[in-house]
Amino acid sequence: MSRLAPVLVFSLVAALPAQAEDWDRLRDDPAISEGLVVFAIARHIKNRCPDISARRLRALGFLNDLVGDATALGYSRDEIRDYVNNEAEQDRVRAIADERLLARGASPTMMAGYCTVGQEEIAAGSAIGRLLR
Repeated sequence: MSRLAPVLVFSLVAALPAQAEDWDRLRDDPAISEGLVVFAIARHIKNRCPDISARRLRALGFLNDLVGDATALGYSRDEIRDYVNNEAEQDRVRAIADERLLARGASPTMMAGYCTVGQEEIAAGSAIGRLLR
């Protein structure tokens, strides 16, 4: 058994870069990549602004559309779930969302900025605003 452990570890480590490369099409697809950022921004706003809430049915429809786009690229639901739940990918998307929010005056040190951005997005009827009320 102890002789198999290095082989198993090597196999798992060797598979990780292949999986990350397999996700390149998801990362590079503008609809999916931007959709995840839009969703992350809306979620940040909802979580940090007590005056704004999520439109849950719209959010579910939005996410279903993203899943549809990913399946059209040939990914299975399990592969999509793995991608979305991957911590490194979540960190990457959150960093983009945080950067965009900070540029508009919203950050953990400027909490009121989340409400301002959210209200602006709702008023504009943007993709972010349509996920909020």
